[in-house]
Amino acid sequence: MPTPIDWDAALNARFALPGLIRSANLSFLSGQGRAALLQAGISRVIDLRSRAERQIDPAPFAGRPEYLNLPLLPYRNRAMNRASADAQTNADFYRAYLDHAGNQIAAIFGAMHDAPPGLMLVHCHAGKDRTGLVAALAQELCRLSRDEIAADYAETDRHLEAFYIDQLERQPDPEKRARLARVLVSRPQDILAALEHLDSRWGGIESYLEAFGMSRAGQHPLAARLQNPELLNSA
Repeated sequence: MPTPIDWDAALNARFALPGLIRSANLSFLSGQGRAALLQAGISRVIDLRSRAERQIDPAPFAGRPEYLNLPLLPYRNRAMNRASADAQTNADFYRAYLDHAGNQIAAIFGAMHDAPPGLMLVHCHAGKDRTGLVAALAQELCRLSRDEIAADYAETDRHLEAFYIDQLERQPDPEKRARLARVLVSRPQDILAALEHLDSRWGGIESYLEAFGMSRAGQHPLAARLQNPELLNSA
């Protein structure tokens, strides 16, 4: 897999594909790190966080032409909220995302498709779950092996060890802390279970994106673009 990103103070930043960088919240970047990002040829930054999250940690590139805020999680979706409340593992969350956030996911991939030539970057808060699923779906579209996808997903734990410790220390409730500890880890089996669900319920990534309005004619140039960031999609 491609190498990590060395922008100053970047958290969990690395290449998911030759044309796609995955990262944690860009507000972690220092001023020097933000300047390095702008110099790296990033043509599209997709922020998967909600507006409420952005109010807590403002997006440093908001207002720039590269920046788009496309929240992955639908707002006030009862089925999604019930599935999330019942989730016991990260795999449960990812299956819920796939089943109830298809329009949002298709919009994210559409924004990648329409981006100007250059590298693209996708991030949420820690760059673990929402970003992890989007990265895995992009890798699936580009036909990486499931072993490669799982390895990239699991790599997150190495980058977020200190972040995990901080999050656990901030939670005073023992029961909530135990629940948090179960999901503050990137087990390969969780992302593999999500991809198996993608296959069994939706017929794979291409059928999934097509079901939510992204034609296969548009998917193919996107896959090429994700592997060659200088390409401009035309479909």
